[in-house]
Amino acid sequence: MLYEFSDSEESKAQMFVVVSIYQAKAGEEDSIIAIHEDWQRNHSSKAKIYLSWELLRNIEASREFIAIAYFESEELARAMANDLNHDAWYYRLVSMIENGPECTQYAKEWQAL
Repeated sequence: MLYEFSDSEESKAQMFVVVSIYQAKAGEEDSIIAIHEDWQRNHSSKAKIYLSWELLRNIEASREFIAIAYFESEELARAMANDLNHDAWYYRLVSMIENGPECTQYAKEWQAL
């Protein structure tokens, strides 16, 4: 049986995801969370390029974080990355982490709803 995507299903299948992994410097764990909350308050309303953005914290290694950002396209993800590279917010984040961040880009292939 051939399955045809509706417009909404097709757009979901084309989602682009950026996963960033980083480790907070000792004592900066709460600051990492606070800086992401600051982004939401002060930057997200300017131009919402991303669909959603979440921060995960490793429960066994509390200094390790994973940030996952979802975009409608690779182009929007690149636009966000370019904006962040010139933003004081990003430099503050980098000052709180060990090395990195290590960023990997993915295309969404499947999702269960």
